[in-house]
Amino acid sequence: MVGRLVVGVLVGALLGAGWWGVREFIAAGVVCSKDDWDCLGLGLVSIPVSLAVGVLVGWLLFLLLRQERPLGFSAVGVTFAAVLSLLTVWVNVPAGAVVAGALGFALASPVTARHPVRRG
Repeated sequence: MVGRLVVGVLVGALLGAGWWGVREFIAAGVVCSKDDWDCLGLGLVSIPVSLAVGVLVGWLLFLLLRQERPLGFSAVGVTFAAVLSLLTVWVNVPAGAVVAGALGFALASPVTARHPVRRG
């Protein structure tokens, strides 16, 4: 279980860093023009796209790292990370998406793990 937790935290931090980088590129106007709300539109489109891409990339990484239930682990981790990154809007955390990703996947690790059923 500890190995699953460590792998989850590392993958979550990696995906969070990717999202943080995309968000910074959009906010800086590198990939869009700041005229006519182009960056806002691109930011709004990038949210659902990045969630889907995050689930797929996480799934592939968990498959490569031979984790149990890779798709569920990835989907729940991305969902938890997305909810936690909403909190970084109100609480200013430098590179908050990295922290949110690591925490989200740390929470998803025990939630999506196999638990033995004991019959009394």
